Amino acid sequence: PQKFDLIYLDFCGPLPSKKAGQKTLKAITSILKYHALSPLGVMITNVSLPSKEQNANEHKNIVNLVASYLYPKSTLESNNPEWNCTDGAISEGYSLDEWHKKVECEIEDFYGQYITRL
Repeated sequence: PQKFDLIYLDFCGPLPSKKAGQKTLKAITSILKYHALSPLGVMITNVSLPSKEQNANEHKNIVNLVASYLYPKSTLESNNPEWNCTDGAISEGYSLDEWHKKVECEIEDFYGQYITRL
């Protein structure tokens, strides 16, 4: 198989997506499965976040996924320019329900963290 130094994927859908024509996760999985990146290669992805207005059900599913994925993490990114890390949700004392509400209100920031960590 051919190896690439740089792979740039610009998706029109979220990660993951249930839509039949959007196979965001499958594309990334195939690249990793077949070792398409050279040893020092980089894969850059661009995915979208559906708004409530575009697709309320998919937006809700993404919020649930992101909240559940990030909840047990020990550290999260912060917007503090002096130190860009903060304790995770559990260390900060959030219940899962409280955390879910926070993620729903700030989904743009948390979706970015979710994508970066995958």
